[in-house]
Amino acid sequence: MKLNVKNLPLFKKILMFSFMISTLVVVSTMGTSFYLQSKQLKTQMADKVEGVSGIWSSTLDPDDIRSADEFRDKSNPSIRRLEKLLTMVGDKSASFLGAYVILPEEYPNQKVYILSASDIYRDYSFGSLMYYDAGEEFISAYRNTKENKTITSTDIFTDQYGSWISSFAPITDNSGNVVAILGIDTKASIIKENQMEILELLLLEMAAILAVVYVILNWGLKKVMKPVDDLFFGIKEISSGNFTVKLPVHDQSELSLLSEKFNEMASQLSQLFERVSAASRQLGQTSLKDKESLLLEEAINTMEDIFERTKLQQELQRAEKMNAIGQLAASVAHEIRNPMTVVKGFLQIFLSKEMSEEEHMYLKLMIEELNRAETIINDYLSLAKPDVGNLVIIDGSEMTEQVMDLMSSYAMMSKNISLHTEIKNQVKIRGNKSELKQVLINILKNGIEAMGDGGKLSLTLERQGDFGVFVINDTGIGMTAEETSRLGTAFYSLKERGTGMGLMVCYQIVERMKGQIKVSSKKGEGTTFEIMVPILTESPE
Repeated sequence: MKLNVKNLPLFKKILMFSFMISTLVVVSTMGTSFYLQSKQLKTQMADKVEGVSGIWSSTLDPDDIRSADEFRDKSNPSIRRLEKLLTMVGDKSASFLGAYVILPEEYPNQKVYILSASDIYRDYSFGSLMYYDAGEEFISAYRNTKENKTITSTDIFTDQYGSWISSFAPITDNSGNVVAILGIDTKASIIKENQMEILELLLLEMAAILAVVYVILNWGLKKVMKPVDDLFFGIKEISSGNFTVKLPVHDQSELSLLSEKFNEMASQLSQLFERVSAASRQLGQTSLKDKESLLLEEAINTMEDIFERTKLQQELQRAEKMNAIGQLAASVAHEIRNPMTVVKGFLQIFLSKEMSEEEHMYLKLMIEELNRAETIINDYLSLAKPDVGNLVIIDGSEMTEQVMDLMSSYAMMSKNISLHTEIKNQVKIRGNKSELKQVLINILKNGIEAMGDGGKLSLTLERQGDFGVFVINDTGIGMTAEETSRLGTAFYSLKERGTGMGLMVCYQIVERMKGQIKVSSKKGEGTTFEIMVPILTESPE
């Protein structure tokens, strides 16, 4: 079965990777040590054969060599003396050392002539008075000794007789001429045997070190990871509904401080769900404390249910308030509108008569105030309307242009305000044209009045999903978040003489059209209204 590292617990992952790194370091160290010891052993063997060849090259008589070369007969006394001396090399130095004398002449195909050899080579079919096929390593050291008259040794090389390290020393006459070359061999298998012993020892040491490293890592990581294990336990308890869980704080390390923060979080969660339980009881639901076990998901679902009930209650309260305002509007329309119309008519008659300029000014002021009162009454009457009236297909672009044309003269007369219109998308809307125009004019007028020192007022038409959006942006005084949240409620206005009814009517009209109004504002920078109205999804036919 294939091991999936991703699915391993965190502790095992860290332990595995830490042990792998430790193993890599130990293996690298042992490998380097093995290489250096092997190299040192090989150097020691090479130095030994060089020393032996240097000592024994001076004991061989050049005259015996010339005589043996002249007759080349194994019965020749010179050959026998040479063989005896060469055999003594292994006897006096070490049993694995063999010696031989090579003539200085090199033959074709890298052949050399062995004039005399010690008895140790009899088991290898290697002896006196024979040609030897030298390899590259052998012949290279042999040539260096012959040409430079120096002692030279080879690296480990292999021939038909085995693996060797050889050293060559020149044998010279009184005139300094090289008459022969003494070769000393040692078996390279000795090095390999020693290397195997060293390797076995290193492997045992490595196994012992890795075992100790594993034990220390396992113990140390358990100590280090204890706060993490506590956190996993705490999260599991929280998920199962135990908000009273407390984790132990072992020390002042970062992980332990994390446990301390977890305890604070658990305490806050416990307080939160106690409040949720109290709210649930007030709403007539089963208390969270009445349940034997509480899953976090159940508690969250209960909170969402409470939020939905609270939102529904707010909607009901708003509907009741709107209904009361509608009834008040109907009463005002019947009881006040007719008398005001009569008063306004007589005032207009008096205005047409000859009077002083001061009297005319008073009459105009009274008529203006009656007009303002009539506007407020009309706003109340709008709240009492049960539907959006006559529905028609509205061209959003045309509506945008018409509204901005109407507001341009008011903006220029009132203050130094520039108007900007942008139509990003063509949209068509089904609704009450006059009421939608009333909404746009009302909000644009509020934007103009919010810019006391002049500024920029823009109206942008665009499409966002299934909605046509009229974006009205001004650079006026702006509003705080609290002021923004209260917009559209009865009798709330930021104007000195306002009632808040105009914007409340705007909200109601847009809601009846299945749309919504979004407001974003920043104090001192301006306000943006987004009037979102569903676009026409069916053909006009």
